[in-house]
Amino acid sequence: MNYNPTHFTLSENDTLEREGEINPYLFTENIAIALDVAFTTNRPLLVAGEPGSGKSRLAEAIAALKGWHFLSKTMTSRTRLEELTVELDHLRRMHDAYAGKNDDTSMKNDWIYHNPGIFWWAINHEAAKSRGENNKALAEDYGVTVKYPGYFRQQKNNAHHTVLLIDEIDKAEPDLPNDLLEPLDRRSFGLPNGEKVWGKKVDGKDAQNILTIITTNGERELPAAFLRRCVSLVLEAPDEQKLIEIANHHYPTADPVRVQALAAKIIEFRDVAKLQSWRAPSTSEFLDAVNACEDLDIDPSDQNDVWQQIEKTILIKKRNV
Repeated sequence: MNYNPTHFTLSENDTLEREGEINPYLFTENIAIALDVAFTTNRPLLVAGEPGSGKSRLAEAIAALKGWHFLSKTMTSRTRLEELTVELDHLRRMHDAYAGKNDDTSMKNDWIYHNPGIFWWAINHEAAKSRGENNKALAEDYGVTVKYPGYFRQQKNNAHHTVLLIDEIDKAEPDLPNDLLEPLDRRSFGLPNGEKVWGKKVDGKDAQNILTIITTNGERELPAAFLRRCVSLVLEAPDEQKLIEIANHHYPTADPVRVQALAAKIIEFRDVAKLQSWRAPSTSEFLDAVNACEDLDIDPSDQNDVWQQIEKTILIKKRNV
């Protein structure tokens, strides 16, 4: 890669090496440039690509590379804005009222029933931990403090910079992307019933950095207003040589002849998939094939029954009719 990133530092081989449970990630020039633009403009990075192309893994990788906290939420058709910012736990409140646990007037305060979402944790994790109550000791006395829901890393100068992953935004309801504009643009949001917590809204500190990475599989067109606010990156399918490099970082002891044969198979299957209207095998499925063949000592060149079954179970997944 010829490009030298400004906002993060890569190793000589342009790779984040394995860190704990986080797998290696091979950065490309397009990825590095898009990340730099997102850091510079303070805009969300919208990452598109086929399932298994490494979109979500990119968020984990850059968080590890920067040494930042990592938070994530996968969207579904039922995801609401309140789940990402703050929602009132009406069921718990009703249960407490029924059980007679709120005789103390302080127990009737809304903050006790705040469930902080990932935006709140990213914007102000200290307030989220105590559900917005300024008196942290009071929250501890009531036993309502909340644990950090992501990967928390100690940072220099007590900083709390965060990579926030919103995964598969195209699976959410059509209105949700536009609903996210305020927390994305202003890094603030209002609280239920207009209650004042840390001011009129939940607000972040100016010195706190948040990189929001949003992924899409392209299953639904996203609103123009939402797209305008994002930096766009499309992850293209890696060529044969890039597949070999990726496999070498994930499985450095794998048989190089076997890895090369599997990479060639992936390229072959891609061409067949285009002609037959199948879904082409992804990078993650290629890595699964490498892992399986290494563990079971199977070579694609053998073309035996075991390899044929590996093809069907990992690489060529035809839809059942």
